[in-house]
Amino acid sequence: MHGAIEPRSADLAGPLTVVVSGLATTALALLGVFWLARNSDDFNVMGWYANYVIPAGAILVGIAASSGYGLASWFKGVKITGILLVAVLGFQVAAYFAAQYAEFVQLALTFEDGTPVDFLSYFDWTARSFAWEQKDGSAGAPLGVWGYAFRGLEILGFSLGSLVVPIVLRKHPYCEACAVYMRKSTLGWIAASIPHKKLKKREEEAQAAQAAAQQEAFDRGKSLAADLGERARTGDSSGFRARLAENGTPEKEAGKLPLRIAVKLSSCQRCSAGELVVSLWSGQGQNVKEEPLQSHTVEPHFVRELKMAQVVPRGK
Repeated sequence: MHGAIEPRSADLAGPLTVVVSGLATTALALLGVFWLARNSDDFNVMGWYANYVIPAGAILVGIAASSGYGLASWFKGVKITGILLVAVLGFQVAAYFAAQYAEFVQLALTFEDGTPVDFLSYFDWTARSFAWEQKDGSAGAPLGVWGYAFRGLEILGFSLGSLVVPIVLRKHPYCEACAVYMRKSTLGWIAASIPHKKLKKREEEAQAAQAAAQQEAFDRGKSLAADLGERARTGDSSGFRARLAENGTPEKEAGKLPLRIAVKLSSCQRCSAGELVVSLWSGQGQNVKEEPLQSHTVEPHFVRELKMAQVVPRGK
């Protein structure tokens, strides 16, 4: 029959590959945790907590476990949908309990009368036996029923940590037409301030002059960014290149400024569809903040012309 719809199994092949890959890295991560716990003295990665309430170890293991989901999604071009995220969360919770059960079976525990210990009794005992390590290295008193709270935090940390990589990919630009993730490139930087100069409180005139100069630089930077956005939107690649080349600021120089504007392009490697994203950056080091200013869908010919002119750096 002409125009027949392809089998739905083809639509499920990509997500299934993502799930299988994620479960494989999850199994390897949990196997590594189990091996370390069994072959080292008191080395329980899942038991690492920051400030007594943040399950840092479980989060790190979760991130490592989810690497397979991310890698398969990226290389297979499978978009991370909301449904797939929920599926990943469910699989990771199930994987956690599967690992606990595998450890339980390996121990082959029995009660004093020789009766095999059931899994629920084992899980209850491990939860109630949770204890903080003392400063001298000895174990503190078991927390009893409160141990369930920390076991819950461990499950939560592992599960949510497993969503970090998929969520990052979910926010990454994606070409629906070609079913691939786009590549990001930084086209250039625009100064949106002048270098800050420390002034004494009594230097009021100098402070006012500096504030005026900062505002002027900010307005000039936003005006240039708006002009670049309009040229990109209308497909004026030659005008875009000329304006950015004449008025752009070198990356190292821009990074030292209190405010600077990043001009970035997300583009599909196959069809050249793209999006220009302009954002305001402030601060340095770990205090850097990014605030979106504008975004424009750009035509394929605009992207191709930029690449031919070697304006677009290698995707990163």
